[in-house]
Amino acid sequence: MRPTIEYIEKRFDEYNSQMFGGHLPRIPIKLSDARTFLGQFVSKIRTLPDGSREYYDFELRISTRISLPQRTIDDTIIHEMIHYFIHYNHLPDRTPHGPIFRSIMNGINASYGRNITISHRITPEEKSEAISRPIWHIIAVMHFNSPTKKIGIKVLPRNAQKVIAYCNHVSRSPEIDRIELYLHNDPYFNRYPTSAALRYHETTHSDLMPHLSGARLLTIHADTLAYAK
Repeated sequence: MRPTIEYIEKRFDEYNSQMFGGHLPRIPIKLSDARTFLGQFVSKIRTLPDGSREYYDFELRISTRISLPQRTIDDTIIHEMIHYFIHYNHLPDRTPHGPIFRSIMNGINASYGRNITISHRITPEEKSEAISRPIWHIIAVMHFNSPTKKIGIKVLPRNAQKVIAYCNHVSRSPEIDRIELYLHNDPYFNRYPTSAALRYHETTHSDLMPHLSGARLLTIHADTLAYAK
């Protein structure tokens, strides 16, 4: 998944209350396209008249260039929150990941079953995803008439006639409430085969919607596809 600002803010509040006693004020959160880090806590520093140093203008940055499991993203957010906690409370750690950082990290891992580490090693697959050129997909999202509110996803060929034929056929099913079409280049959708066969992959709203952030909604007009207004 690729987190949104809203998702990060929600997790920040949750973990702040759970792990940091609710003592960390909200700080600006920015999404990054960086290949060199997953998360980054940044601040400015100034020297006070008494010679001590003060940190200010805190900011949390999360890279969305690579699609990662939700748990890895959450561990990254907590990792950066530990940095924030140390700076905000003026704790004298010797290095960025010194004894104080490691003590807090190990305590959170033990108490909450997390897997926070000093650094995240990017897998060959993630590295390939990070440097690859974006691929644009037409994504059909099927909403079903079901108490479970299940969702089906289908990556279709970039051919208007095939997209329209697929939607017309599938929408005849009494199980289908509606079909939404999106155009997006999120690498998350690279994992799905592109075809016009009458099949779909079942997913959930919570798993899918973060990856549709920034997508363009498409509509069908007669025999053409167009951007929704």
